Amino acid sequence: MARPKAVIDWNKVDKYLQAQCDGVGIAGLLGIDVQTLYRRCNEDNKVGFAEYSAKKKAEGVELLKAKQYQVAMEGDKTMLVWLGKQYAGQRDKIDNEHQGAIQINVKYEERNNGNT
Repeated sequence: MARPKAVIDWNKVDKYLQAQCDGVGIAGLLGIDVQTLYRRCNEDNKVGFAEYSAKKKAEGVELLKAKQYQVAMEGDKTMLVWLGKQYAGQRDKIDNEHQGAIQINVKYEERNNGNT
């Protein structure tokens, strides 16, 4: 007698992929073998898991960016500064200018390498 067909909640899989989880981890969370996940992706979604995963992970990254933007626009100053640095080319100005003379002392010693 064959095993019952595993039920895969693709909405749940999508959320895990958007959170940047990988196939092995997702299969473990679902309690199925990773090969079952890969095979069923082909059967249920008509696309290989690598392609499906890449699309959903990219969606997750874009959702994260959108949420960060939303938080910044709601007035979170830390997020405003961070996004300014990431996307607007802004940066902290670090002033390393030194005023006055710099003294450097070098000590030179001749070594005897056993040659006389």
